Amino acid sequence: MMVPTIFFFLQFSTLLYLSTVSFASTEEATALLKWKANFRNQNNSLLASWTLSTDACRDWYGIICFNGRINWLNITNVGVTGTLYDFPFSSLPFLEYVDLSMNQLFGTIPPELGKLTNLVHLNLSINQISGSIPPQTGSLTKLETLSIFDNHLNGSIPVEVGKMKSLEVLTLESNNLFGPIPTTLGDLTKLKVLDLYSNQFSGPVPSELGNLKDLTVLELSHNQLSGSIPTVVGDLTELKILDLHSNQLSGLIPSELGNLEKLTDLALYDNQLSGSIPIAVGDLTEIKILYLYSNQLSGPIPSELGNLEKLTDLALSDNQLSGSIPITLGNLTELKRLYLQSNHFFGPIPSELGNLKNLTGMDLSGNQFSGSIPITLSYLTKLKRLYLQFNQLSGPIPSELGNLKNLTILELYANQLSGSIPITLGDLTELKILYLSSNQLSGPIPSDLGKCKKLIDLRLRRNNISGSIPPEVGKVQGLQGLFLSSNHLIGQIPKEFGKLTSLVNLFLQNNNISGNIPEELGSLTKLESLDLSNNRLNGSIPMCVGDFVHLFQLNLSNNKFGQKIPKDIGRITHLSVLDLSHNLLDGVIPIQLASLLDLSNLNLSHNGLSGRIPEEFESLTSLQDVVLSYNELEGPIPNNKAFTNASLKGNKSLCGC
Repeated sequence: MMVPTIFFFLQFSTLLYLSTVSFASTEEATALLKWKANFRNQNNSLLASWTLSTDACRDWYGIICFNGRINWLNITNVGVTGTLYDFPFSSLPFLEYVDLSMNQLFGTIPPELGKLTNLVHLNLSINQISGSIPPQTGSLTKLETLSIFDNHLNGSIPVEVGKMKSLEVLTLESNNLFGPIPTTLGDLTKLKVLDLYSNQFSGPVPSELGNLKDLTVLELSHNQLSGSIPTVVGDLTELKILDLHSNQLSGLIPSELGNLEKLTDLALYDNQLSGSIPIAVGDLTEIKILYLYSNQLSGPIPSELGNLEKLTDLALSDNQLSGSIPITLGNLTELKRLYLQSNHFFGPIPSELGNLKNLTGMDLSGNQFSGSIPITLSYLTKLKRLYLQFNQLSGPIPSELGNLKNLTILELYANQLSGSIPITLGDLTELKILYLSSNQLSGPIPSDLGKCKKLIDLRLRRNNISGSIPPEVGKVQGLQGLFLSSNHLIGQIPKEFGKLTSLVNLFLQNNNISGNIPEELGSLTKLESLDLSNNRLNGSIPMCVGDFVHLFQLNLSNNKFGQKIPKDIGRITHLSVLDLSHNLLDGVIPIQLASLLDLSNLNLSHNGLSGRIPEEFESLTSLQDVVLSYNELEGPIPNNKAFTNASLKGNKSLCGC
């Protein structure tokens, strides 16, 4: 009789258990449906499965159960628009995993969150949640991951967070949190990731963070942290990423950082750090990214940085570093980006930099480098961007630079380079930017530049370049800026320029260019600035200038243009500067110029203009500077405040009547 009794008891217990499970699941499902009923968007296809007629544990989207109780809720990126006010915290005591990220949740986090004491993972990231983090969050002592990044949280981090002793990941970046970083975070000894990026935290970096011996990521950038970097950061020997950039940190870079042998990323840029770069940084042999730029660092680059053979990015720009570039940097054969601009480096550019075969970007601009451009730079065949401007480099541009077939930007301006422009630059068919201005370059513009079909900006101004402008430049049909001013160019403006229909800026002033303005230039309808001043151009100003409807600046002064001012200029309604002075223009000032309501500077002086100043000029309220002197104008002066101080001398008879 014992066996049937036991069997009956087991049957009864099972039925009782199933009855309990069924009741609990119904209660949980009903509670979730009440929350769903408050969503602003009820037509959510992914949550259509949430109905009482279906089994929450088997049929509901994003739900996983354990022993009939809801254990897992994952409705990330399903388009929910609602709040957490009606979330059934009390009805879901067995929840361990909650992911509501990438929705449109708004409002505050209710303190009832603290009732989910079995929670292991909570992700509310990428929503519109506001308000503060409730102190009750500290009750979640089993929580291992807390992610509420990219919301609108404000207030401070509650000190109670330090009670979450199981926490391994804490990510609160991209919010509006403020106040000091609580020292109680130092009690989270299991923490591996601490990310507080892009908030408004202030005060010092707590030295208590030195207790987090398992930490692999410390991300505190884009805040308002001040004071020095605590030396105890050097105790975080598991650290792989240390990011403190864009704060107000000052003082020295601790040499103790050299203890972080597993570090791969060190970003301390955009602070107020001073002193020298510690030699101990050369011990970080696993490091790949070293960003120390935009500080107040001084002294030389330690030659020990040449030990960092895994380094891919080295950025030391915008500091007060000095001395020469150590030749040991030539050992960094994995380096892809080298940025040393805006310091006080001097001496020659080491030829050893030619060993950096993986380099794609190098910026040495804004220093005091002298000597010639090393030919070895031509070995850097992966290079896309090369900036050497604002130095004291001399000698010729190496023709070997034509080997850099991947180059898109070459900036060598503001140096003392001499000789001719190498025709091999025409082999740089990927080139988009070529700046050679403000040097001592001579000889002609190579026609081979016409092969650089991707060029959008060509600047050769302020050199000693001679000869005529090669018509092949007209083949570079994507060109937006052409700056050839202040050279010794002769000949005519090539009619092929009419093909440069993308051109926005054309500057040819201060040369010896002659002939007419080609009618073909009428195709350049995107022009915003046209300066042909101080040349020997003649003929009439073509009517096609009126087609330059986007023009802000038109300067044709100091040429030999004759005949009348074309009335078509009145169609350039956005024109701000119009200078036709020092020509041979005659006839009357066209009344159509009164349509130039944005005009601020008008100079028609030193011509042979006659008649009256159009009274319609009274409407040109933007005028600030007017020069009409040395013409044959007569009659009344327009009632416009700009004419009060206008230069009108050397005319027939002008009066303010």
